[in-house]
Amino acid sequence: MRSETLHAILPLAIVAGLAFGLFSAAETLDPALRGFCSVSPFLSCSKVDQSNYTTTLGIPDYAWGIGGFVLLFLLDVQVYRLGRGRWLDTLTLVSAAGFAFSVYFAAVELVLIHAHCLVCFASYVSIAVVLVTALLLRRPSSGSGRSARPATATQEA
Repeated sequence: MRSETLHAILPLAIVAGLAFGLFSAAETLDPALRGFCSVSPFLSCSKVDQSNYTTTLGIPDYAWGIGGFVLLFLLDVQVYRLGRGRWLDTLTLVSAAGFAFSVYFAAVELVLIHAHCLVCFASYVSIAVVLVTALLLRRPSSGSGRSARPATATQEA
């Protein structure tokens, strides 16, 4: 896959994940929104939100997602501006940590709460896409040289 395509996917996945995190926060703060994704006893944002397992290290789980996706967005701006190198390494590391958090959150939902939040799941998919895209950008064949920036019309000429 071309580097230009990967650079188009990355911010879309990050912004989508951020939107899901913000909606998750809104669901927590406005109980009327919980019914939006509570479609069965197992697929229930409400059941997950009302459990005693929605904070990690004293921080609401949605805040981890929002903060993580904001950090990823800031890193992606640097990757786009400056190309591969330490910024892409850092973005890959942060997205891997976010993916690990997502696996942990999903396990808590499935094993301890016995329900799954669809909005949370969408966020987990977003971070997985970010991680896979970052890994693909790290491959030498995804672009030429050290730069992972998309080529402009003047660069291609």
